[in-house]
Amino acid sequence: MKTVFKEYGRLLWRQRWSLLMVLVCITLAVGIDMTIPLIYKPIANALAQPYSDATLAILMENLLYLALLFGAMWLVWRALEFGIIPLEAGGIRYLDTFCFETLLKQKYRFFEDNFSGSLVKQATRYIRSFENITDWFIFQLYSKVLAIIIAFIIFYQQDPHFAFYFSIWVLLFVSWSVGFSVWKLKFDERMAKWDSKLGGAYSDTISNIGIVKGFALEPAETANITKLAQHSYKSRRLSWILMFISFAVQGLLTSGMEILLVYWMIQDWKQGQFEVGQYILFQSVILLLIRYLWEFGHSFRNFFTALADAKEMAEIIQHTDVEQDLSSAQAHKITQGLIEFNEVSFSYQAIDNNTEEVTTTLFQAFNLTIQPGEKIALVGHSGSGKTSLTKLLFRFIDPQSGEIKIDGISTPAYTLSALREQIALVPQQPELFHRSIRDNITLGKKITEAELYEAAQQAQALDFIEALPEKFETLVGERGVKLSGGEKQRIAIARALLQRTPIVVLDEATSALDSLTEQHIQTAIFELIKDKTAIVIAHRLSTILRMDRIIVLANGEIIEQGTHTELLAQQGHYYRMWQHQSGEFLKD
Repeated sequence: MKTVFKEYGRLLWRQRWSLLMVLVCITLAVGIDMTIPLIYKPIANALAQPYSDATLAILMENLLYLALLFGAMWLVWRALEFGIIPLEAGGIRYLDTFCFETLLKQKYRFFEDNFSGSLVKQATRYIRSFENITDWFIFQLYSKVLAIIIAFIIFYQQDPHFAFYFSIWVLLFVSWSVGFSVWKLKFDERMAKWDSKLGGAYSDTISNIGIVKGFALEPAETANITKLAQHSYKSRRLSWILMFISFAVQGLLTSGMEILLVYWMIQDWKQGQFEVGQYILFQSVILLLIRYLWEFGHSFRNFFTALADAKEMAEIIQHTDVEQDLSSAQAHKITQGLIEFNEVSFSYQAIDNNTEEVTTTLFQAFNLTIQPGEKIALVGHSGSGKTSLTKLLFRFIDPQSGEIKIDGISTPAYTLSALREQIALVPQQPELFHRSIRDNITLGKKITEAELYEAAQQAQALDFIEALPEKFETLVGERGVKLSGGEKQRIAIARALLQRTPIVVLDEATSALDSLTEQHIQTAIFELIKDKTAIVIAHRLSTILRMDRIIVLANGEIIEQGTHTELLAQQGHYYRMWQHQSGEFLKD
């Protein structure tokens, strides 16, 4: 809650002039609203008298005052609406960017541990909650407290004793509303938590719809969603029941105040002190306050629901273990492509079923030097550390000890953007944006049509792109769902060609290609890595055979290295993998 108020408060300070304008307008609006009953008093008293010119003059005079107040109220609300746009709409615009940047700053493993659907939902609720909470503070808390103060002043001037009872009633009403809502907050947070889980499950299933349909998992996935929906329903039901209990008590308190007012007026009537105008005044103010306080009590549900909605994203904002550049980091330029892993140690931390942290050591004092322009292949069974080495190179993960250098400069000395912009990656499963083929190849870079066509041609992608109705402007669908695996892989190779980086990493980049297409694309791949340092993770022998050096990994250690011929001559681990090959693939 503290983080939510801190971040929203910081944003409101950025919008302070709009906020000041809105608060001034609210002050005037509430003041006018509470002043109007003071006009009703002389009007009611006058109407209770026989007709006379003097009485008519009083009525017309107060009617003019009433018209002026209504006109002023109209102007004040128009000014308030003018101020609320930059305050709240401007704040939402800022949070749209802020939440996006906050998520982007999280480390790579954060996204491996969280559903993308849940993260989007948390960010959306956090942004939406800003409007709800700001509205509550302005239109509920501030305006209602101001109305209570003005009402107390009016009652005190008219009848100090009634003002005393009024203050006790307000204290009871507000204490119940606030206290009960604070106690109920944990149930609202639980409801938001189950809502996020349900949203994450939705996203996970829809994102993998091919697997769901291909394996006929519809019943199982529906059962899972039904189970989560049931938990969400139970938490929501309890939260709503408690909310209705709060409404019931507020209703009793409201009825009690109205009964007290009528009883008080009856006592004044008995003593001959009753005045119609005063009754109209008190009744009008009380009805206004009852409406205000009923809204205030009812709004606590929305307020605390908004707090609960914002809490999850607020916890992400609090993360200190995020990607960030060192203060001394610079945008160094990689000119040679020399890569050195010096005494690198890295361990994965995970949580077991007993909620205890478990450490799995992958690399221990690992050393590897890749010369400028050298092409190496990483070979090994699953879990040997091939992909983890590339993650360390990109600084998706950082070693616990040791150092990784490029051109003799430690990777943390590079800014993250400079480091990653100078290393091209062609992954095993390319991720594509739900944008055009052009956008997925250029990634925002300004290039000529000739360069775009050349890259697509080299990647063997031009033929299938030209066959599409909208060619380079064709939308590929979410994660490239409209393209085949081979087509997506060729798009990834084309964009790597355009990057023109000194270092290239290929993570089984031809795994999704048929043999004929792979033969055609080998030329493009070696054109891509020509005169560059290349790290290739591959099971396809056609790629491995042409590497300058093959590194054989097992459990985070280099157990063999050399050329294909040298490794076969050793008749070791690589030789045994070779003997068990099937077609062009190396078996795990």
